[in-house]
Amino acid sequence: MLKLKYILIGSLALTSLFSSCQKQTFEKPYAYLEPEEAFLNADRISKTAIGMYDALQNRDFLGGRELIYADIRGIDCSAGPYFGSVPNYENLTSDNAMVQAAFVAAYRTVYEANYFLKNIELYKGRAKPEDEARYIAEAKFIRALTYFYIVNTWAQPYKFTNDGSHPGVALVLTATDPNNIFDTAHQVPRNSVKEVYDQIIKDLNEALPMLPKVSGARSISNVGRATQGAVNGLLARIYLYKQDYTKALEYANKVTSSNEYSMATNIQLVFTEYTTSESIFSVAHSGGDNPNTNHSLSQHYSPGGRADIQVSTAFQNLMSQNDARRTKLLIADEDGLWNGKYSSIGDWAPVLRYSEILLTKAEALANLEVGTAVNVEALALVNQVRHRSDASTSVTASNKSELIAAILKERRLELAFEGQGIYEYLRTGRNIPAHGIFNEQVWGSNKVIFPFPYAETQRNPNLVQNPGY
Repeated sequence: MLKLKYILIGSLALTSLFSSCQKQTFEKPYAYLEPEEAFLNADRISKTAIGMYDALQNRDFLGGRELIYADIRGIDCSAGPYFGSVPNYENLTSDNAMVQAAFVAAYRTVYEANYFLKNIELYKGRAKPEDEARYIAEAKFIRALTYFYIVNTWAQPYKFTNDGSHPGVALVLTATDPNNIFDTAHQVPRNSVKEVYDQIIKDLNEALPMLPKVSGARSISNVGRATQGAVNGLLARIYLYKQDYTKALEYANKVTSSNEYSMATNIQLVFTEYTTSESIFSVAHSGGDNPNTNHSLSQHYSPGGRADIQVSTAFQNLMSQNDARRTKLLIADEDGLWNGKYSSIGDWAPVLRYSEILLTKAEALANLEVGTAVNVEALALVNQVRHRSDASTSVTASNKSELIAAILKERRLELAFEGQGIYEYLRTGRNIPAHGIFNEQVWGSNKVIFPFPYAETQRNPNLVQNPGY
């Protein structure tokens, strides 16, 4: 019988972390448990459920690297010499070790959710029904979130074809060997992008009613764990990526009308306190989760770390001199310009913030406006985000297309270095402009997405490689 090695590797540490918002170092558990022991009683099951979030921290994927890869393949920061050919569209190959590590880490996270779902069903009734339902919902949220990043990293965007019928990634929905993702029992072909999105939406809709709402003070339990607000926020983003603006608006409205979230007055606090009223969902870390200098966000972005990734002056110049995103979230020194959102190896990885929801709502409203008129509510929303950081300037637009362009610019400023860089261009059908040493990448070109690792295509002959690799 397989041990719960990966699920429980940090469950005890996470239990300690989930009881406190203080960053600290924890010892790893001294032993692994068989499923029979891990699901022995309600207390063990609770700890095992928390252990799934340790899986989400995988340092080669949502623990930090996935966010970095999306941004160094965008245009607002340097490529980072440490990452070799990852940001180099022309030179990236299918045998790249970082791509391989990210792919395995992503599917290992999926495996952990699948394995939990398998065993909680096997040992059904050992936890209270309402707790059991919540844990199942959390597993489905984690699986959905991970697949969202997988399909947008290894497949062309939803609107590459009108109906998302082009090749996506392989949906693995049962627990398989985490060290052999595509064992002989799971040598599955690639699903279409639509099928992957449909599964993500299905998981989230099933999870939604079983998750708690946010009430009272923010803590790791309602920012670092799945909530209804996190599900609705992720669904708003997913429908925006599908360009289903009616549904994107519907789910953005669910978040805004809940009155559970608001923008922090000081944007800097969002990246130092982690549990502000603006924080919807983050991958939480403790001081011991990312000890390796080559993986944490701060080690690559901060001038106090490895300082591999510099911010471009072109990005800085998009903002006025008074913009807090420039004065508080960028750091200039004699060596260059740096991202100030991350400063510690224990920094949480931001996934969903309320300001993104406001901008998603604005973008949906603007696109749904009939004709070429400026949607007044959308304009007010984008200025709500702008004025939090810069009361001295306002977004203006004389027609619908200008407003949409302004909203996309504001998303670029607001969500920079939070793992959305390249995706903002792909989902909106825009070319990736020439930057640094890299040529312009035409929308839909082969190299704007990652290759499937060569080793995985050899293990699974049904995993057809992306064109151009």
